Amino acid sequence: MIGIALLVLAITALAYAFNWIKYWTKYWEKKGVKCLPAVPIFGNCLPMVLNKKNVSEIMEDIYNAFPDEPVAGYYEFLTPRLLIRDNELVQKVLVKDFGHFVDHGFEVDEKKNPLDNQLFLMTGNKWRAFRTKMAPLFTSGKLKTMYDVMNEVGNGLLEYMDKNKANDIDIREAMGLFSMDIIGSAAFGINPAVLKNPDSEFRVKGKQINDPNWRNLIRIWFFFAFPKFSKKLGFSFQPRAVTSYFCNIIRNAIDYRKKNKIQRNDFVQMMMQLKEKGNIELKTLDSTDDYLKDELNEASTEIFEITDDVLMAQAQSFLIAGFEATALLLTYAMLEICQKPDIQDALRKEVLEQVKLNGGLTYEALKNMKYLEQTVKETQRIYPLVPFLTRVCTKSYTLPNGFTIEKGEYLYIPAAAIHMDPTFYPDPKTFKPERFAEQPKPGTFLPFGEGPRMCIAMRYAILVIKYGLALFLLNYRAKLSPSTKLPVKFHNRAFGNFPTEKILFNIEKHNEE
Repeated sequence: MIGIALLVLAITALAYAFNWIKYWTKYWEKKGVKCLPAVPIFGNCLPMVLNKKNVSEIMEDIYNAFPDEPVAGYYEFLTPRLLIRDNELVQKVLVKDFGHFVDHGFEVDEKKNPLDNQLFLMTGNKWRAFRTKMAPLFTSGKLKTMYDVMNEVGNGLLEYMDKNKANDIDIREAMGLFSMDIIGSAAFGINPAVLKNPDSEFRVKGKQINDPNWRNLIRIWFFFAFPKFSKKLGFSFQPRAVTSYFCNIIRNAIDYRKKNKIQRNDFVQMMMQLKEKGNIELKTLDSTDDYLKDELNEASTEIFEITDDVLMAQAQSFLIAGFEATALLLTYAMLEICQKPDIQDALRKEVLEQVKLNGGLTYEALKNMKYLEQTVKETQRIYPLVPFLTRVCTKSYTLPNGFTIEKGEYLYIPAAAIHMDPTFYPDPKTFKPERFAEQPKPGTFLPFGEGPRMCIAMRYAILVIKYGLALFLLNYRAKLSPSTKLPVKFHNRAFGNFPTEKILFNIEKHNEE
């Protein structure tokens, strides 16, 4: 009897699970939203699991399947997401009607994982308060101050290139070392010196952050597909061993400055000043913060305590977020220009002109390199580091077609698919920097997001990338090594455009030609 009862229970449980999965795979059909067929359990993500397509290609398929629809349905495994594909609606979600979509939608447990309490993951008023206090770090004046330190690291890059120019150079590795030294030195006042010591622990730990191994992939996709469940399980957004390592380095840098009474205009100094104040008060509405007018009461005051953990979360997230982002964009920009000698020659001509006019590769010279900036933007268009943007509805919102997004529902904006839409960018697969001689249409260029939650370090990242490219073009000419396989392939299961193989260059120094 017990065996029969257990069998009936098992069959009932399986039937329930089957019906539950079937219900969710019909979610968008019942809502009247068009979508591609979903596979039970895997949703629309089966091609990624089978290593046939990456998430960017999957979203592009959905985006292209419904050209006349402002939105489309997407199944992230068992979880339904709404894909926003109309650029005007994108602009409303990210900018005009931001008050309905304030948060990214990630769930973190600050008690279990205090180092996850970083700006990108913060929500509501707490996010606004911290962003307001952190934004001054990225003013033109602060960037110019940090730029002076970049020149010291630039000399290290030239030494590295000179030392290895007789061989094929792994350009991603070279730019990864460069970006680590830049961020460590200019923003944190530490000298990783990984260009001189590529096998150092600092470099090894830095590479582990975005390593597309199974553990990292499962953790990241769990955060996206099952945010609430991830929080219950106590998952951390980043590898704990890595974040602890970099936090110890930052703590040591702070202690050293306090002990020796050293002050610098950089990220660490700003963190120390915030800590001295003890808290951030959010009292009244700023004139530019209309998107929060319904959430804030001007008569009230909210106080957010600044603990050591909060400071460490901000510092380590900024430090490690820039390692791979700047390195990859530098790599892909050079990949494109070394295949197009005319673009490489035009860029070098501009660099030489501005260096001559400004007495060197100065901050002002870099600022005036318009074609170089267009080249960076075109690189970001074709190789966006984040293929989609996430938002959660914080207040119900009705679309122009009458469909209502309820509070708590998630939506994605397929940035990579929008960037490759020929409606906005004719011949989208061809690298054409001149596209950006004019401003793109609102809602069609999203490498750093858009609106109030646009990446706070955007200007700093662009500065590093422009400096790295200008420095290289000033001193070297590049072409692809015969050993480099084209087209470049990316990891299908990775979150972002990570190449599966090395991108090798041959370089010549200009004064040796």
